Amino acid sequence: MNIYPGNHNGLNWIIGLILLASASAIANEQTILRVGGSAESIYDTKITDVEILISLLFNEMFAEQDKQLKIKIYESDQMLSDQLVTGKLDAAFMNPLFYLDHVNHLNKDVTFAVRHGPTIKPKYVLLVRQDSNIDSLDKLRNKRLIVPSGHIMGKRFLDVELLRSGLPISEEIFSEIRYTGESNAAIINLFFGQVDAALVTDFSYEVASELNRQIPQTLQAILTSKPLVHMLISVRKGLPSEVIEKVLPFADVLHQLPRLKYLQKTFRFEGVIRINNDDLHDIDILNSEYSQLKSKSLTR
Repeated sequence: MNIYPGNHNGLNWIIGLILLASASAIANEQTILRVGGSAESIYDTKITDVEILISLLFNEMFAEQDKQLKIKIYESDQMLSDQLVTGKLDAAFMNPLFYLDHVNHLNKDVTFAVRHGPTIKPKYVLLVRQDSNIDSLDKLRNKRLIVPSGHIMGKRFLDVELLRSGLPISEEIFSEIRYTGESNAAIINLFFGQVDAALVTDFSYEVASELNRQIPQTLQAILTSKPLVHMLISVRKGLPSEVIEKVLPFADVLHQLPRLKYLQKTFRFEGVIRINNDDLHDIDILNSEYSQLKSKSLTR
């Protein structure tokens, strides 16, 4: 049984909006930039907070210009896909699996990874309580898992590990999967025994451990992934070259914005980094292995 949160959360795509708004505004004073995202791919912040922060940053960068931004967070990746494929969006923020599925509609040369914490490639850790006696994947049967929203790559990693061990994927092996809007909430739920396991980033776990020294004394990781990109921002294929030329420089000067310091302090958000296909190599391999293992499991 999967339980999804009622509110839509997110923050990591904010810098992409600013980058693209900058380019679009310069290219055409009347341009309305259409940016989309999905509630399934967003990460650790309430949407109302995001809207306020976007307004602050956008107004700060373009205080003397009359520009308009149209932002839409869709309820699902499928709804976001429909908008992107039909050409109704200029840019999108997305998880890497969505990116790989829609790469033919995106400009691979203008893609950014979000840096949330010390790196654009966090590791995913599966946490359990030390007193739970859960020391192997097989002991996860009929247990309760909690996963923060936006952790699509972490869940894909977990499913591959389960399939490698000859076990069912997460939706089948756990009796319940809860989805929460915040990483810290997932860790706290596990800490107080409301669930049996939590899937979070190593960075989130380190931050929680710094704030509460009892957490690393109570919880332990039984599974850790390779470093994996967790959030991408890209523009649609066919966006005019004169607009593209204005996008790239803003990634380098973004750290100079005074408002970004507030984001860094409050959300531990560091900005974006332009990437290429090599940065997604491990994700591509992981995704291919998942498809192969899943296909084999269905023929057993």
